[in-house]
Amino acid sequence: MDLSLAGPVAVLAAIAWAVPWGLSHVLPPTGRGVLATLALSILLVGLAGAWVFAWLYGDAAEVVRAAAPWHFASLSAKAAIIWGPIVVLTATRRGA
Repeated sequence: MDLSLAGPVAVLAAIAWAVPWGLSHVLPPTGRGVLATLALSILLVGLAGAWVFAWLYGDAAEVVRAAAPWHFASLSAKAAIIWGPIVVLTATRRGA
């Protein structure tokens, strides 16, 4: 793996684990609670992923955001191949 990718992948993986883990301790352990944890986790991790990509772009982020407002959300959706399974597995795990 390219070392320039290791940092962002590690950050996305950590966020993908921390968000549903935290929500699962706040929301009730019912069927609706698990679905709410999953839905909120996907939303929050998706937004955090877009923020990570904007941060990686640095000064160019404002130019890209002005030209293509959904670019970072699109990158975060593509990165769901990394964070999606972590979110699903963490959000559906209860009692730990």
